[in-house]
Amino acid sequence: MGFIQTIKGALGRKREGKTFSTFTEYTPTYMTWNGSLYEQELMRACVHSFANACSKLEPHYDGPIQQVEQLFRTWPNEHMTWSRFLYRLATMYEVDCTAFVIRLHDPQGRTTGLWPLKCANAEAMDVGGELWFRFQTPAGKPLAYPAKDVCVLSKYQYVSDLFGTPNQLSDTLSLLNAQADAEKTAIAIGSKIMFIGRMVGQVDEEDMDEKKKRFADQNLGPSNSTGMLTYDQTWDSVTPVAHNAYTIDSAEMQRIDDHVFSYFGCNKRILQNDCTEEIWDSYYEGKIETWAIQLSEGLNKMMFSTRAMLTNSISFTANRMQFMSAASKRNMVRDMTDRRLMTINEGRQILGLPPVPGGDVFVNRGEYMVLDMDGTVIYTSGGNLATALPPSDIEDSPMFDLGGDDDIYNDVDGKYEDDVDEG
Repeated sequence: MGFIQTIKGALGRKREGKTFSTFTEYTPTYMTWNGSLYEQELMRACVHSFANACSKLEPHYDGPIQQVEQLFRTWPNEHMTWSRFLYRLATMYEVDCTAFVIRLHDPQGRTTGLWPLKCANAEAMDVGGELWFRFQTPAGKPLAYPAKDVCVLSKYQYVSDLFGTPNQLSDTLSLLNAQADAEKTAIAIGSKIMFIGRMVGQVDEEDMDEKKKRFADQNLGPSNSTGMLTYDQTWDSVTPVAHNAYTIDSAEMQRIDDHVFSYFGCNKRILQNDCTEEIWDSYYEGKIETWAIQLSEGLNKMMFSTRAMLTNSISFTANRMQFMSAASKRNMVRDMTDRRLMTINEGRQILGLPPVPGGDVFVNRGEYMVLDMDGTVIYTSGGNLATALPPSDIEDSPMFDLGGDDDIYNDVDGKYEDDVDEG
C-alpha cells in the first residue's frame, strides 16, 4: 500500500500549463485504439509470443551508481520482476503502439524503481518551458510527470512527433469475427439437424410443427428404449443426416491469418514454438532486438545526463543460441573455444551445462603461433597466449635454431647474435 501511495504522490504533483507545441503539431496527444485487438485469439497469440520473448531479455547496467546497479540486479519495482516488467511493457507497446516507463525516485531524486504506465491517453504539456506529460489512466484519474523522467517507446510514429500511431486493424478484426461467427453458426446448425423427412400431401405450418414434435418425442426422446425409429404414412421418407466436421475454406482462412502474421511480423511456427534457429534469428533481429535497442536507448536518456552517459550504460540482451540445434551449438563451442574467443565455462553455458572450477580460462590449439607483422614466428604455445611467454633461457626453447641451415635458406631470424647482420 505504501508503494501505491508513493506513486500517487509522485504522479499527483500536477502543474497548470499550456499545450506543448512541436515542429509538426500544435497539440501532441496520444490515445489508445478502441478496437478489441487483444480480445481476438490470433492477435493475442502474436502479442503474447512477442511479449514472452521480450520477457527473457537480460537487463545489464555498467556504471558506478550503486542505486541503479542494485535496481538492475534485483527488480524494477516492489511489485514486479524484470520478466513481468518486460512482458507488460512489450504487450502495451504491441497493442497500443506507444508505451511509457516512468522513473520512481526518492525526495533526493535518487532512482528507486521503474514502472510501466498504462494509460488511456496522454498529452504533452508546456510547464514553464519544460515538457511534461499528462496521462489519463484507465480508471479516469489524471496524472502528470516531467518528460525527463518518462521513457516513451513507440512504433508507427508518423503523425506525432512524440507518440506512435494506433493500430489500424478494424477490417481484419471484422473478417476474423465474421469467420468465427460463420463457423459457430454452421456447427450449431449441423449438429442440430439429425433427419430429413418428406411429408405426404399438403400440410399447413401448424400441423407440420406438431408432426415434427410428435416424431421427435416418439423416436428421439428418452421414451424410445428400443433404438428403433418408426414413422407412419404421414412421412414419405425419413433420411438420417451424416455429420461431418465443418471447416472454413482453408485458403480464405490462411489469407486472413497471413495478413495478421504480416502485420505483427510473426508466423505460425513462432506461435507454436516450432521454429528453427534460422526462423528464430530472423524473428529476433526483426522484432525483439529493435525493441530492446529502443528500450535501452530510452532508459539511458531518461536516467542519465549527457555527461553521465559517458560512464553509465543500460542494455538488454538475449541468449540468441537457445534455438540452435545441438550440432550448431557443438560446432560453435568447438570453433570459438580453441580460438580463445570464449572461455570453457562460456562454452558450457551454451551447452546448458553448469560452470566448473577453473573453467574461466581461455585455451588455444597447439598448432597456433604468434607472428610479427613480417610473418616471423615469435612463439608457439599450446596454452593460453595471454600468459604464455618465451622461456627465459632461449636454449631451452623448442624454437631454438641451431643455425645449421642458415647459409642455405638465408634464415636470419635474430634468435642469437651470430645471425644478425650488423651491416
